[in-house]
Formats: sequence, C-alpha cells, structure tokens
Amino acid sequence: MKGLLFRKIFSTGPMRTTWTGSGMGWSIGIPGCRYGISSNGKHYLAFGIPGTGIYYRHYFRKVR
Repeated sequence: MKGLLFRKIFSTGPMRTTWTGSGMGWSIGIPGCRYGISSNGKHYLAFGIPGTGIYYRHYFRKVR
C-alpha cells in the first residue's frame, strides 16, 4: 500500500530515537532545534516553531 508509513518515537530527555520502516535514527536537542542522524545515515540540523509542525531541515554533505 503506497502512502502508508510506520514511525515510532522514544524520547528520554533531550535524546530521541525514531524507528521507521527504513530503519532507526536518532536526534538530540531542545524544542525548536535538533541535530540528528536519519534512518538512512544522513546527518541533519532541524529548526522549527514548536507546536506548529513547521520546520526546516538541513542535511549535511559527507566529508571525505
């Protein structure tokens, strides 16, 4: 079924672990600003307005 997604989030203080259909990711931060690694291994920094669902996520390029 296309469009059906699975996601489960576990939070402990500023640390958040996310399980999705494609794997596990984690992030750390405060409401409105988080740094993390997505389930596919990409590093990102996310900024948003808490409680609105509006956010911006910047993915970093891999450094060789």
